[in-house]
Amino acid sequence: MRRYYKYWIFLFLYYICWGLIIFSLWKKLSVSETGNRMAFMNRMTNQISITSNADVTPLLRDFSDKDIPEKIEVFYEKDGNLKNVGGEDNTYLFPLKDKDGAVEGFVVYKYKSTVTKNMLFLAEISAFVFFIPIFIAVFMINKKILGPFQEFSDYPEKLSKGLVSDGLPETKSRLFGRYVWGMNMLGDKIDEDKREIDRLLFDRKQFISTLAHGIKTPVSNIKLYSEAIETGLYRDGNPDPKDSEIAAKIKKNADDIAELAGKILDDPGSLQSKYSPEIENFYLDEIRSRVAEDFQNRCNVNNIPFAIELSGNPLVNSDINLVIKCLTQFIENAIKYGDGTGIRLKCFRQDDMMFYSVINNGVTIDSREIPYVFNCYYRGSNSYNHEGSGIGLYEAKSIVKALGGDIIMKIWENTTEVLMYIPDN
Repeated sequence: MRRYYKYWIFLFLYYICWGLIIFSLWKKLSVSETGNRMAFMNRMTNQISITSNADVTPLLRDFSDKDIPEKIEVFYEKDGNLKNVGGEDNTYLFPLKDKDGAVEGFVVYKYKSTVTKNMLFLAEISAFVFFIPIFIAVFMINKKILGPFQEFSDYPEKLSKGLVSDGLPETKSRLFGRYVWGMNMLGDKIDEDKREIDRLLFDRKQFISTLAHGIKTPVSNIKLYSEAIETGLYRDGNPDPKDSEIAAKIKKNADDIAELAGKILDDPGSLQSKYSPEIENFYLDEIRSRVAEDFQNRCNVNNIPFAIELSGNPLVNSDINLVIKCLTQFIENAIKYGDGTGIRLKCFRQDDMMFYSVINNGVTIDSREIPYVFNCYYRGSNSYNHEGSGIGLYEAKSIVKALGGDIIMKIWENTTEVLMYIPDN
């Protein structure tokens, strides 16, 4: 609250000033109204003759309707009805004099009360003045708080799902500056932790693979020795029944160990997350808007032409978050390994399949590596001098498989295309 004391002081002075202005306006209206009425009544009284009525039509033209009384009555002393004169609000009494200056009667002017009208007018002004700061406050709240908050509201969810490719844009706002800074720090920390987890998973996989390979050789030797004992090789072909029984059990355990080691080597995916698609309907343009939001500004900063081409705007039935996650991986690779001359994302439907294609120019891998690029922890020959874990494309492949589709990679000349196709369930 202390940082806004200047605004509170300004608001206080604002209302004080407008209060004085409205009070002055009230006084001015009252004085102006009374002055005009007095002028009318003086002129009217002078034109009224004791013996006959004068023509007052020209006089009426000189004054507005509010200056003309609702009722004018003349009372003469000779009629004996002066006791009924005056005594009411908004009633003015003027004496009638004869040629000698003697008072012979009175003219009574009765006006409608204008207090309510003036009060209503001033109340309207007061309400307008009072609500001006409220309107300004609502506008500023919408511009400075609600608008930015609406832009930031989806960021934590996207961050938790790994759908963020770039941080929030920096802002000098005192309201959201620390929030943006903190969320970007959180995003960097999550990325750093993810890289560390990927490294640990790779080390774990390497350790398990080394261990499994190391186990296979001695286990094979154990099987050979157990077979020799079982067949009586060391007893001139006359095996001892008890030794044969024990050797058979040793061989069986050795087979179990070899089978377990084979499963560990053949199942790298056991170290990865399993994906459960949440199928929902969305329009293809939502893909365009979300991808553009994540990458357009980043590509502009890096001077990389970035284009998104849609073939219509069909209704798609799939998991938009998982689709975005895959496209994010493809575009990240295009930025990382491309030469900066352009990236294109093409989305189109063909029959009952949705196709998403990311095309970029840059250092390509050898075509002989294509069958392996989607393997876990595999890194292509163009990945030198670039950070990575070899998990991204494997995860994308796992996601697309969970969605019932597949991914293929095409390479020609200096161009790489990653094509993902998913059935429109």
